[in-house]
Amino acid sequence: MADYDPYNSLVPIFRETRIPRKVEQIATAVFISHPFGYFLFTAAHVTDDMETETLFVPAGGQITEINGYVGHIDLLPGSRREDDNIDIAYIKIPQDFIPLLRKHFVPLEGNNSELIKSALDLTVCSVSGYPSKKGKKKQNVFSSEIFSFTGTVAQQETYDELSLSTEQNIIIHYNRKKTIDPGVGEIRTSPHPKGVSGGGIFAWPRESIGMPDWSEKKLVGLFHTYKEREGLLIGTTLLPFLAAIQLGNMKKFDGVI
Repeated sequence: MADYDPYNSLVPIFRETRIPRKVEQIATAVFISHPFGYFLFTAAHVTDDMETETLFVPAGGQITEINGYVGHIDLLPGSRREDDNIDIAYIKIPQDFIPLLRKHFVPLEGNNSELIKSALDLTVCSVSGYPSKKGKKKQNVFSSEIFSFTGTVAQQETYDELSLSTEQNIIIHYNRKKTIDPGVGEIRTSPHPKGVSGGGIFAWPRESIGMPDWSEKKLVGLFHTYKEREGLLIGTTLLPFLAAIQLGNMKKFDGVI
């Protein structure tokens, strides 16, 4: 357990646009090991444009086009992804692509995650991923940095106001303009969480006093929405992801879930 670092399972996602033609960092995924195989868990709004745009991840020592079956929940006619409170997608990684990913990342195992019954059981959580502003390109080489956004988990009233479920959603209070820099103990403005969509939500131990070691935090969900005015980070618990890959396995990972 001491060797476990959740940061090692976080994967930056890049997008190649056609007009103008460029590659940019846009999101995050979590590299997952599961009895059904290896997966990248992310947000559905990240994968929605894969028919018209190409997504890449670091693999095999370079930025490589994502290879694998993409599963997501299709929107109903007339509905919009921004109104989707679950917003989940997964990419099942084929066998030949797994060692390429493992050259850079370590898949998160089941004992480092937790299937919670209710978000109200949580106290403090960190949303971790790759903010777009941290992405850099120099001499055709891409680099980025992970950042964690930490706050207290909301109470029932906030879920009721937003018509969200404590079983399927996690809401975290976060004011990016009043972030304490642990290095100097001063209040700073944190990076904007754009680009962190699909990043992990890691729960602090309930009995934690002070800053726990990263190895003590467990994955409980994935982030997809930031409401800056309200100071809220919103994500989805692991339950819908596990239900989705269960259904995908029944369909032999072929077709729409």
